[in-house]
Amino acid sequence: MKAIKLASVFAVSAVAAAVSTSTLAAEPVFSGEAGLNYHAESGNENWTSEGEVNIIMDTGLVYFDLDMEGGDGAENAGFDLDEAYVKVGAVSFGDFDGSVSVDAAYNAAVWEEGEYEDGEKTDLGVRYKVTDNFTVAAEMAEGFDGVGGAFSYEHDLNGATLGLSAGSYEGDKNDEGNVTETLEVTDYSLGLKVPMGQAVLIASYSGGEINDADFESAVLGADIAITEAFAISAQFSADLENDVDNAELTAYYTVGDITYFATYLDGDQIDSDTGNEVEKEATTIGAYVSF
Repeated sequence: MKAIKLASVFAVSAVAAAVSTSTLAAEPVFSGEAGLNYHAESGNENWTSEGEVNIIMDTGLVYFDLDMEGGDGAENAGFDLDEAYVKVGAVSFGDFDGSVSVDAAYNAAVWEEGEYEDGEKTDLGVRYKVTDNFTVAAEMAEGFDGVGGAFSYEHDLNGATLGLSAGSYEGDKNDEGNVTETLEVTDYSLGLKVPMGQAVLIASYSGGEINDADFESAVLGADIAITEAFAISAQFSADLENDVDNAELTAYYTVGDITYFATYLDGDQIDSDTGNEVEKEATTIGAYVSF
């Protein structure tokens, strides 16, 4: 959620809680956000609510993150199990929030998040943390057979962070012994984050192949803490394979517990149904409270 992303701009933790490391009786931690925003995109305008509650529990052995979102109305509210895995020393296994293969696909704390394809398709697996900066994993895609491999690595360059991650997966979806869908993906990402005074400059590149179709995407961005209350995030995203791009600028202003924001995104995307290039323009203004 955006409030958690914004916290990284100010280098302040959004959730702080002590949990037991030896018993399943650990107290769950509640966090989330609530608010209201006005969104206009390509001729469509509407008011929407910002509502999300995260229920997180970490016993030291079991970790899970259960999200409840309000959607566009109470009738669309529901729970989503974002993560649920077991940790035993340096090994963890279960359902994760995505793949380690895109850990180096860094992006800025913009609101609309206009990044293009990065190749992330797996979310189940077994991970082994070799060091604090190096993780290897065997990964699977939910509903498919097959097992793939992935890794992520970060290196400190005198305050800057260099990231490298990659993965490969191949599997089939079966219905009563008949293959209904095949997923083959190879992806890699290279990223760099450089602190410069009150700003963090961000660059990343992702590439690979999904079911014999190549993809390439890149991100250039910056998170700037102007003051303790005022922050700006800017990002340029490019789909290099299809020669389309977009740019977004988001401003956040926090007064007490309330964060006001405004964002504008302008660019192009490829329509998934027709394959044609279409213009995307989006403006959102609003306010929310994090808890």
